[in-house]
Amino acid sequence: MAPDSQSIDGLVQQITTSNNLEALAHTLRTSGTSGRDVREFILASSMSSGQDPLSVLDLRNNTLGVMYILSARLNIYLNAQSGVQRPPWAIVTQFCEIFDPEQARLAPERIVMLAKSLTRYAQEQGKLKLAIPLLYSLATRLPITLSTLTPIHHILLLTTLQARHITPEITRLLIEHPIDDLYMYSNIYPDHNLSYIDNLVYHYLGGVILTKTGNYTAAIDYFETALTAPSTTNSPPAGLQLEALKKLRLVQCIAMGGPQPLPKYTSPVLTRILKSTPYQNLINAFPGSLHAKDRGEGPSSGNNRLKQLVSKDRDFYASECNLGLVELLVAEAPKWVIKRLTETYVTLGLAEIGRYVGVDDEQQVRALVLKMIESKTIIATISDLGIVTFHDAPDTADVSVEDIRTLLGDLPSGTNLTKISVPILLEAVQVQSTHLAELDMEVGRSKEFIAKAIKTGGGISSALFFLRHPGIVQHTRFRYVYGWSRKWVRTRWGFS
Repeated sequence: MAPDSQSIDGLVQQITTSNNLEALAHTLRTSGTSGRDVREFILASSMSSGQDPLSVLDLRNNTLGVMYILSARLNIYLNAQSGVQRPPWAIVTQFCEIFDPEQARLAPERIVMLAKSLTRYAQEQGKLKLAIPLLYSLATRLPITLSTLTPIHHILLLTTLQARHITPEITRLLIEHPIDDLYMYSNIYPDHNLSYIDNLVYHYLGGVILTKTGNYTAAIDYFETALTAPSTTNSPPAGLQLEALKKLRLVQCIAMGGPQPLPKYTSPVLTRILKSTPYQNLINAFPGSLHAKDRGEGPSSGNNRLKQLVSKDRDFYASECNLGLVELLVAEAPKWVIKRLTETYVTLGLAEIGRYVGVDDEQQVRALVLKMIESKTIIATISDLGIVTFHDAPDTADVSVEDIRTLLGDLPSGTNLTKISVPILLEAVQVQSTHLAELDMEVGRSKEFIAKAIKTGGGISSALFFLRHPGIVQHTRFRYVYGWSRKWVRTRWGFS
């Protein structure tokens, strides 16, 4: 007699005896004549003997059945429906750590259902951060690769931010495993497939987390991905994309000294909206911005201007939950003011630097410069008299694009090289010399070259010699050009 699939006892028997997991998945998924709600209540109930089904089943070997029972019980319990026993937290934790991913992929919607219930269950326990390692396990073990986006990923990141508990594992997941694929459901669950909103939310939240941990370069990549997330045809950009643009601009100023060119597919609607907000004035006033004004000394220059703008719109930034990021931008501004001074001055007194950054206390200025030296943001020394001497990086020289264009070839428009290393410059010379040597080889083989050699008095014998030994032409010309180029490069920019 076949087990009764309309009772928990019958379902448990099928779970423990079935040799066909796909058939079992179909049985557990099909509600039959009882209806979906009744089937969920059956899955969440105790056995006729009073036993908890979870205590009978093996959490790993019976992953498929446990997943249905656990998700149903948590969902009904959290919706305040009576008659359902609360699943022990220890069992929930153990299951998330050891479940069989292959079985879980037969019913991925139940894993997602479990993930959504975990955060509420942890909140009920009074410790939301307890759900983070469990969600991390679900999100990383369900897909085949760590770079596959699942519906659990944004739940994990949102819970992390809500609990204010960012673990090293999450940071490492974001940095080392950028998303390159989406988790696709089978034809049985077409409505559960991910949309562009899931991609947008994940990358926006990832950018926020990476910003909080100081991984600004990775954060910029995540915000740019959110900013350019493709949407349906002719649909306007999402509001979250505008928030990504705001944070992107702030992080660019903090990490790179000013706003950078936006990705190609950024919606012009977003940039127009941003220009009408206080963010645009703040970014334009940042020392590294191309639009920055008040570059001279005085109380209205440098950091003081930023402080005035922040003070004016403090309530606005606080309402948008960006006040902390804005204050960090103000705190980082003096660093970029000093960084810019190194491009103009060789030496400056601490008092003079203080006037540029809007700090009167020389000891604070000294501490700031020392911190920048320690972090290798600048290369400088401070004398006993408080004189700061800025140095170029070893083996670098000040050159313009025009100076090296003939060596490096055409450069993209807007390129602004200020320093280039000697090895790179010499390598460019060697490349050009190699091209010239190849040209010599071609010329040495040509009939036109032989004719000109005879005309200029070299004689037929000389022409035939070079024709038979083109390497002599190459070797002689290469030595001359390479030696001249190296000497010229070093003389032109002051290298010994």
